[in-house]
Amino acid sequence: MLEAISGLVELGLLGLSFAIGVRLLRMAPAGARGPERWLGLYFVVYSGIATALSVGTYVGWSSASITLPDAAVRSMNAGFFATSTFGLTCLLLFTQRTFRPASRGAATGIGVTIGIMVSMGIWLGVDDGFAIRLLPGPAYWIHWTARLSAWIWVAGESFAYWAKQRRRLALDLADPVVTNRFLLWGVWGALTTVMAFADPLARVWYFRLSGSTSQWVVEVGRPIIQVVVSLTCGLNIGAVALLFLTFFPTAGYKRWLTARHPARA
Repeated sequence: MLEAISGLVELGLLGLSFAIGVRLLRMAPAGARGPERWLGLYFVVYSGIATALSVGTYVGWSSASITLPDAAVRSMNAGFFATSTFGLTCLLLFTQRTFRPASRGAATGIGVTIGIMVSMGIWLGVDDGFAIRLLPGPAYWIHWTARLSAWIWVAGESFAYWAKQRRRLALDLADPVVTNRFLLWGVWGALTTVMAFADPLARVWYFRLSGSTSQWVVEVGRPIIQVVVSLTCGLNIGAVALLFLTFFPTAGYKRWLTARHPARA
């Protein structure tokens, strides 16, 4: 039952991500490479395609009866690293274009991060052909850390800008709905960062219980998956709510925000 609910929530998040991505890509001026296009590509490529590939790669861990052929798993894992690298590159570029368009340091940092993700993806392919490991080697974790930095950065920049907008809002120099959007976006970034830790948590927990770094035993791993699924399901529900209010705020929600600032009512 829990896995069915989690699956529905995951599908809802995937669908919403695709809807947001397509909407942003349509909004972007033709031929332009502005923030809207980069964010739209992030949602389509990472939140949609890369996430679906990740789910397919590890679906066999929940039940031996749905274990996929090794070649298929390796192919999906390779696809995940390719699409996640591209998708997170788009998020980095969105953050830089939105918050620090003139910063050479930000541009340099993005270049370094992209280089790390690409080189680690190549290392994974050359080293073991994208085979699934219970406790992966350093290339996996370096790539994971580089991906994590994108969400941490967008959260930090959003919270900082929200704080600035709040001061302007107090002087009636900012719009409450727009100001709130930066808060929601920051919380989404922080929440996504937390969700990323479900992967190392599950792997280390399994190793502590089984003592194995090479063999997945469904009977041992299933209780871990149930806990992790419960955690990620709750976080995904939060992510859906945050994304919906950020990109599709209801009239009632807008009225509530405006009513909190009488000067704008």
